[in-house]
Amino acid sequence: MPANANQKVMVSVPTDTPPRRPDGHDIELVGGQRLVVEHSTTGDIIQIVAGDGRMAMRIRVTPGGALLELDGMDLKIQAGGDLAIEADRLAFHGRSSIALTTGGDALLYAAGDMHSRARIQNISADLGNVNVTANDDVSINGERVRVNCDDV
Repeated sequence: MPANANQKVMVSVPTDTPPRRPDGHDIELVGGQRLVVEHSTTGDIIQIVAGDGRMAMRIRVTPGGALLELDGMDLKIQAGGDLAIEADRLAFHGRSSIALTTGGDALLYAAGDMHSRARIQNISADLGNVNVTANDDVSINGERVRVNCDDV
């Protein structure tokens, strides 16, 4: 056996390397935020925790797939090109209101029926016609049907 077999070896770590916790699951981020990785038998959780302790972003990784949760006062998704969201079913809900806007044309298309319901519905065209086209009958049902009447 060589004479130096029982000697201890010292390894120096550069001082510009950020310190890591022994478990490597909690990393300090800017603004007092933290990146936390948790492992469990049902899946893994990767999350960004805000400086005040609130969860800002969480990704749950399970055998069935990933679930993304975002929480904050405001949230913005911005893409320089196209943004596509596809799912079996898609639901949007705004607690106080919802606005869909575009600087160009808008198209709503359904291969099946389309339903629209509200307390009051207003349809207007800023410039040009309001065109209604049907392959079959056009039905208008109301207590009174007013045509060319401004006094509503």
